Amino acid sequence: MKKKQAEADINVLRALEVFMAVSDARHISAAAAALGLTQPAVSQQIKKLEWALHTQLFDRTRRPLELTHSGQILKRRAFRILNEVEDLRADLRYLESSSIPVLRVGLLASIATSLTTGLLDMVRDELKIPELSLSAGLGTDHQIALNTRAVDVVVTSDPQFDVSEYQCIPVLEEPFFLVLPGSYSGPSDDIHKICKDLSLVRFSADAPVGRRTDQHLQRCRVDLPRSMEADRASMIVAGVVTGQCFAILTPSLLIDAVAEGMDLRIEPLPLPGFSRSILTISRAGELGDIPQQLAVESSRLLREQFVTRLSGVADQVLHHC
Repeated sequence: MKKKQAEADINVLRALEVFMAVSDARHISAAAAALGLTQPAVSQQIKKLEWALHTQLFDRTRRPLELTHSGQILKRRAFRILNEVEDLRADLRYLESSSIPVLRVGLLASIATSLTTGLLDMVRDELKIPELSLSAGLGTDHQIALNTRAVDVVVTSDPQFDVSEYQCIPVLEEPFFLVLPGSYSGPSDDIHKICKDLSLVRFSADAPVGRRTDQHLQRCRVDLPRSMEADRASMIVAGVVTGQCFAILTPSLLIDAVAEGMDLRIEPLPLPGFSRSILTISRAGELGDIPQQLAVESSRLLREQFVTRLSGVADQVLHHC
């Protein structure tokens, strides 16, 4: 493709959105999955943008991808440009409607089922917003979705990105527990004895909860044998149910498994304790008190689930709303 043709054909705003997704994910494949595009389509958008700007934006010799100096400058500018464009869109929507026509919410996959019905009722009956758009994913998906304005607000955990330009409202803080097969009859107070019979099934390092768990184990100077890793709580629990593995999980990561009747034994962690936070994150100043209302409702809905399905550990979850 000739350079002049590429410049003429490029949709600058879409190309900037794709660029932001790639710069956050640092992998073409992850950005493509988050955007709902193919890898070739994402690569082509980046190439067009580089041709149009006459500069290289990524160092493709590094894995994961790294921004060049030009790419770092563009990321700062692109973030502001996309914010301005979305502000304009929001202003125009408000002019044509007495309320927000669609509220787009990103949810952690592990709590999406628990929150969906309650949030739908709240958005429809209390906020009077005609439509609710929900998407479920990992915390890394939420970073991309917020930066590219694919969602308005997220209910996520322990963000691993700069939140200085966002409004963050704590929902709850929950401790990690030892999760054993229901058939396991061995000791639960010594992690090394447990490892003689079971191996650790863990979240992949790409998942924020996986990184958090790995970092805590490293701080405790504990190196555990591992047999499996995955990026969804349902797969982690499925590994435990085989009777060959154990896991380290929080109550919100266990709700769906307990609801499905999986045979699990939940015990205190035989290590120094650690926890994770769940919070709502939204662009500051755009949604009024809607993020606060979402945080309060999410806390209420999760508290109900914990009391109903995980009564033995429910009182150890700290609710901020």
